[in-house]
Amino acid sequence: MVDILHGAKTAEQHGRHPRRRRQLTPGAFLRRFTGVDEKILASVPQERSRYTSLGGVVVSTALIAGASMLGALTLLSQASPLYLVPVAVLWGLIIANVDRFLITSLHGDNDGWSRWGNVLIRLALAVVIGVFIAEPLTLKIFQERLDRQIMVERVQAIGLAESRYEQCNPLRGAAPTGIDCTGYLVDGGNKALTIDGNIAQRQSVLKAEEDRLAADKERLGTLEGRRDRECYGVKVPNRTTGVPGNGPECRARKNELNTFLANHDIPQQQARVARLKGEIDSLTANLASAEADRTATLSKKKAEHLQEKERAYSDIGLLERWEALGTVAGQSGMVNFAHWLLRIIFVLLDCMPIISKMLNGKTEYDRLLTQELRAGSACHEAELNFTTRQRTGEYEIRLRDEERRLKAERGRIDRDQRVDEASRDDEIDRLARTFMASMPTQR
Repeated sequence: MVDILHGAKTAEQHGRHPRRRRQLTPGAFLRRFTGVDEKILASVPQERSRYTSLGGVVVSTALIAGASMLGALTLLSQASPLYLVPVAVLWGLIIANVDRFLITSLHGDNDGWSRWGNVLIRLALAVVIGVFIAEPLTLKIFQERLDRQIMVERVQAIGLAESRYEQCNPLRGAAPTGIDCTGYLVDGGNKALTIDGNIAQRQSVLKAEEDRLAADKERLGTLEGRRDRECYGVKVPNRTTGVPGNGPECRARKNELNTFLANHDIPQQQARVARLKGEIDSLTANLASAEADRTATLSKKKAEHLQEKERAYSDIGLLERWEALGTVAGQSGMVNFAHWLLRIIFVLLDCMPIISKMLNGKTEYDRLLTQELRAGSACHEAELNFTTRQRTGEYEIRLRDEERRLKAERGRIDRDQRVDEASRDDEIDRLARTFMASMPTQR
């Protein structure tokens, strides 16, 4: 009977290689995510269920990762889900491939610290990926609560901004020094402030003039009283003589009064005070109009700034929800518990492929894989030695052929040299004979 997940009958796998399966069964599809070699696994068919389950864990983790990415994308973008699903599927495939790599790297029966070091490194990577998967899903689950918290914080921020605009932009005077008005100062025009400053300046001058005029008037009254009492004979002990008439003391009091009037022009002072009061009244009338214009300008510009701030708050981003999650978790113990529970669950789910592989320990498949790797390495080494010996043998044969050719060539050159030497000797003998024959005979 054919097993839907494992393909051919188990009994066919003992003692011989299986037939090549033409169709990809669901079990074989899941096992592909564990990186196992089906040819080696065919020798130990009892291990198929183990690796099929492990492949199912990898696929489950990839599906959760895809759902998490889809949730994050819906928080970041308002686009149609039809455009976001391919990105989520691609992310799920990436996570599946990473988990496949992590599991594949643990295949074999290697022992020692190197294996556990690899396990710890891959567990750390799995934890990081698990956190990255968990956070978007957590934000999606608590989206409604987080959005409410963000809206409350934004309303408070807008109210604070409005209050700060009011404090930093008074109708009169400069901004207060005890408040940080950076970014809250608004230009409402300088006309009202200038007029207000002129009024304050003229009021200060007016007060000084009025004080001096009052003092001069008081001094004038004193001098006139002393003159009248002296000249009319009013007796004041230790002050007047009590003798009426234009005597020396009366003339002295008159001269004193005339000297004071010559040095203190009271009518001119009164005219200056009246002029200052008129200027202040005129500036006060202009100030009302200028303040109305400044109030309208400030109100308009503050409203524009607040509207711009509200427009900036139109969308809620992923980072804002992330910050709001920390605030809500700090306010509610249940939310904090649920947040950490979801995070732990998703981290464990992403670590499950590695944990499952380690819990299974070294299987028969790992032992056979190690043997296959060693056999492959030995075959490769033998093939490399054969190829090396074959190539060196060919070069040795070619070297011997070249040596024989060079030896034959040297023999030919020696023969040619001997022939040339013999030819030169014969030529010398012929020339000698010819010369001797050409000599005259002595009689």
